[in-house]
Amino acid sequence: MRAEHGLARRYWLLGLGLGLLGLITWWQVQRLPKDIAMPTPHARHPDYRVVGFTALETDAQGQPSRRLTAAGLRHFADEDLSELDQPRLILYRADGPPWLAESRSGLVRAGGDAVQLLDEVRLERARGPHNRAVHLKTERLDIWRQQGLAETDLPVQIESDGETLTANGMRLWYLEDAMRGQFKGRARIRLNPATGTPQL
Repeated sequence: MRAEHGLARRYWLLGLGLGLLGLITWWQVQRLPKDIAMPTPHARHPDYRVVGFTALETDAQGQPSRRLTAAGLRHFADEDLSELDQPRLILYRADGPPWLAESRSGLVRAGGDAVQLLDEVRLERARGPHNRAVHLKTERLDIWRQQGLAETDLPVQIESDGETLTANGMRLWYLEDAMRGQFKGRARIRLNPATGTPQL
């Protein structure tokens, strides 16, 4: 009988202690200032938007060097970048046909020096007097204006006159007539028997 009475007393003291703890917690919460607001995530808003964006850049002689168009542009001053919808970039060359690059989305960074194309990227050059036609596909391509460089560290596929080259990444100096490039990883070339040695 005494054991049961002692056990009941312990349960009663435990319940009383938990009740007092809850009461103290409630009292402390009530003492907090009512004007304290929980921090909210920083809302990301562009400082301006453009629908049907077009920009033409010229060289020192006034000749076009590149033209960028996009279905939409959103500029974020704090991040020094612009987001692009359906960008299309024409890269003019002094000799021969220009390069045409397009994708589903993109970014303009580094004060306009770098354009990053994202999602279903295509880079193409038509046949010229000294060059074959080239068609390139990848999922991301960074194009640097000052260096005349296009690069990616994602898988890339290049087709030219029935020949196909695949690699795990690429650096391409697009202003050079002979299309100088470096390919990452194990590059694979499928030759067209009619053309023999590849010459992009």
